[in-house]
Amino acid sequence: MTTRHLVLLDAHALTLYVWQRAQLTLVQQFAPGEAGQAAWLAWLQAHPDCELLWLANLAEEGFHVETLPYLRGRDRDTVLARKLAQHFFNTPLTLAQSLGHLHGHRKEERVLLAALTQPALLEPWLNAMRNARTPLAGIYTLPQLTGRLCHLLELPADSCLLLTLHPHGLRESLVMGGEAVFSRLTPLPDSSIAGMAASIASEAHKLHQYLCSQRYIARDEVLTVCPLVPRQARAAVEAACPDIGPLRFRIADLEAAAQRIGLATPPTAVYADLLFLHLLATRRPRQQFAPAPWRHAHRIARLRYGLVAGGLTILCAGLLWLGREILIAHQLRAETAHMATLAARQHAEFARLAQQLPGPAQDPETLRQLLADYDALRRQQDTPCRAMRALSHALDAAPAVRLERLHWECDRQRSSLEVEGSLPATEPRLLRQHFEQLMRALAAHGIRADILTHPIDIASDKPLRGGDFEPSETSPPVFKLRLYWEDRP
Repeated sequence: MTTRHLVLLDAHALTLYVWQRAQLTLVQQFAPGEAGQAAWLAWLQAHPDCELLWLANLAEEGFHVETLPYLRGRDRDTVLARKLAQHFFNTPLTLAQSLGHLHGHRKEERVLLAALTQPALLEPWLNAMRNARTPLAGIYTLPQLTGRLCHLLELPADSCLLLTLHPHGLRESLVMGGEAVFSRLTPLPDSSIAGMAASIASEAHKLHQYLCSQRYIARDEVLTVCPLVPRQARAAVEAACPDIGPLRFRIADLEAAAQRIGLATPPTAVYADLLFLHLLATRRPRQQFAPAPWRHAHRIARLRYGLVAGGLTILCAGLLWLGREILIAHQLRAETAHMATLAARQHAEFARLAQQLPGPAQDPETLRQLLADYDALRRQQDTPCRAMRALSHALDAAPAVRLERLHWECDRQRSSLEVEGSLPATEPRLLRQHFEQLMRALAAHGIRADILTHPIDIASDKPLRGGDFEPSETSPPVFKLRLYWEDRP
């Protein structure tokens, strides 16, 4: 759970609290003046990394509700800055809070302008923070938290007047639409129960008249007045505050309210300061009064914390990844050891079975040499089967050719097949056609044929004449070929 330091500032003292686990603990109280400011500076120097949330409960504050045209972006910011400068020209502690849009013809926006009109009350304490370089998280006021308190106490959100007791006055806040649009701190002359009850009754009527004159509410509009008082003062307040005219009183117990908002530290006095400090720690408003330059150290601290958190996140992610990789490596080593064990068992089983087999007739080196010689003989083996198949197909393609004799020769270099054949006795041109048909058929089957004897005498000094052929006088022409081939795997 986060530990937060809260500062409550009023006109009489600066009080420091620590909030942790819904409990508020008083740390130290600093009185106005040089002694108190010196003690405050000493405490800040002893706690350099402490971030402070300020809650101001001062009478010097101003409120004004403006109606703006429908604007966005820089135009709206410029108009708001001009309006704040017009109403609160002597203080940098200002804020502008949107109260919603008026759903009319032009969709105008209602804006609450608020300011702490006496920054001199804060400057000595803030200067000590600057000297100690303590980050300022923000400056807030009680009216900013009044709407949240009414919501948690289930008070009417449309129109409600909340009265709370504080050490040096009575805080009166008008809540409309869930936000406080007006608030003032009036002195409380009599701190007894009867005096508080009388002050609550009289101040409620006075403030009602003022709100009607300022047109915050109509005169005949019913207004719920909720005094937040301790349980022992409830009866006296109920007796002093009957319903009169449009005022309807609804008394709320301080102790029950503290329990309802989740404050674990019960209020020990009659004041409601602890309730507002708890709301500041748990439900901090989005807007605050401190200008941006005053919160520069806080932004730097947030950036530093973000970088540290990001670095720790990356470190944790790296450690997780490293753990995952270590686990995977451990699993791989376990699997490798298991596979090595299985391999050793398989090798042992193989060796056991090999020993049971009968030994070879020859030693391994002799068997290896025999196998090498056998492979060499297989590579050298050659048969004329391919050539004879090709020759058979060629004879089918040239039916006029007659096979007379075959002679196969084989040596270490290559094999050849000598073929002798004859052709029918006919005229030379037909003989040449039959012979060329045989040669083409052999070439088509991948056989190279060398002509040893041509069936026709084709000497250059003898012409080919078909008219001179006489079959009765000529023997069948013969030819002789030598066939070569390459064995295919």
